[in-house]
Amino acid sequence: MISNRSKRRKTAANASSQGITCPHIYDLLPGGILKEVASFLAPTSRALFAVAITPTPSSPYDIILARCRPRVSRSSIAGSDWHTLDFGDIEKELAAKLTDDDISQVLLHIDAGNKVKRLRLTNCINISGSGLAPLLGCTSIEQIDLSLVEAHQLPQLDPAPQLSCGQVFPILESIINQERNSLKHLQFPHVWRDKKHYSYSYSYLDFRFLQFLERYDGMLENSLTACCGTRLDLADGLIFFGDEDFGVQDHTCSECIKNYCYKCTDEYGNKLVHFCHTCERNYCTTCTAMVECSSCAEYVCVDCAPLNDCANPSCTNINCKGCRSECEVCNKKWCHNCEDCPFCENCYEVGCCFECSDKEGVNGVYWCDICESYSCDKCRVKQCQSGGNNCKECARIISPLLLEENKKLQEELKSLKDRNKEVKTLVEENKKMQVENTELRDEVKRLKYGNKSLWDQNTTLGVEIEDLTMKMRAIRMMAS
Repeated sequence: MISNRSKRRKTAANASSQGITCPHIYDLLPGGILKEVASFLAPTSRALFAVAITPTPSSPYDIILARCRPRVSRSSIAGSDWHTLDFGDIEKELAAKLTDDDISQVLLHIDAGNKVKRLRLTNCINISGSGLAPLLGCTSIEQIDLSLVEAHQLPQLDPAPQLSCGQVFPILESIINQERNSLKHLQFPHVWRDKKHYSYSYSYLDFRFLQFLERYDGMLENSLTACCGTRLDLADGLIFFGDEDFGVQDHTCSECIKNYCYKCTDEYGNKLVHFCHTCERNYCTTCTAMVECSSCAEYVCVDCAPLNDCANPSCTNINCKGCRSECEVCNKKWCHNCEDCPFCENCYEVGCCFECSDKEGVNGVYWCDICESYSCDKCRVKQCQSGGNNCKECARIISPLLLEENKKLQEELKSLKDRNKEVKTLVEENKKMQVENTELRDEVKRLKYGNKSLWDQNTTLGVEIEDLTMKMRAIRMMAS
């Protein structure tokens, strides 16, 4: 007798062979349970969960189940409050695996084109940007963060992300072309803004990026108002076109996306929004506390962990990432205020702290009071030997090095002389061997001539022996 379990297995197998899929989790569990489960998840995780449990009709069986399932909408599982969609709310490893299709399904599922105000593609390094297509012509979105990194993190990514200008720009252009769009802030990937990737002969996509920045800058100037209520009409525009801050939106806090003009200052006359030179974003003083670099007077937000790792134990200076030097010998870091790790002002490649500069065999960097500059030993020696530097102080600094080099040259000269003697001895021996070879060649020739004479004599004797043999045979025949 066949058991019920065997019948169920056979029925499932037959259904699978006929193209009928098994029931989906959305059909097996009541909608209330799924909604309760989703309530324990972060907002972005709820959206991904809702997309994951959504069945895709692939057979009549799915269509029938869709008609019979309870009236609990999938939007109720994902939730309805989608002011901010930040993929940084989920695990970094999961966000890095999301594809453009995943992003597109999430945006469609939550109706992002009408609900989402702020979109942050944090850690979504595996997308090209085509998944943002549901935002085409969107008028409700206010901020799009394409940097792909979390707030207060270094914007450089290695390897470079796959986010494509060609995929993203048409979507962004469709947004800013809307007369009543709400867009206030865009944060671009560092790889797009890195001037190292640009030259005066721009490629097609690079030129398109610049064109978009100009159009976006014009849109901002015509639409945004400052915190004081005045129009942000600035001669320099609202997009930086400098070096480090190229492509960064000025006068707008990246956290609260409020706008500030030059007239808006605090009680001490300081600006209300500053650019952080570590995470390369603008923040207002309300959202993030800023500290001033003691070397260059630029600002760094405290959440970016301003550098205070100078090797000088008595140093308490706060520095940005560009205001410190690293010794190439001991790898210790020194702030520019302490000046304990100067760089050569000639080659700009050698940086060595005073402690390591005094070590033997190190290309140290020293200050000259007469030249009033730092220079490494190699550059100073090269200049003195070429006649380009007649400074007595520089000559005094490198005199131990020149003495050491002279000693090495003398030892090298002695070694060369010894080697020269050995070479001369080898040359004499070679000459003797050449004479012996000549004598051997002459002897070989003489032996060849002697062998030929012997061969001729041997041939003559052979002929005579043959004649005698013939005569002997004739005598024997006559005798018989």
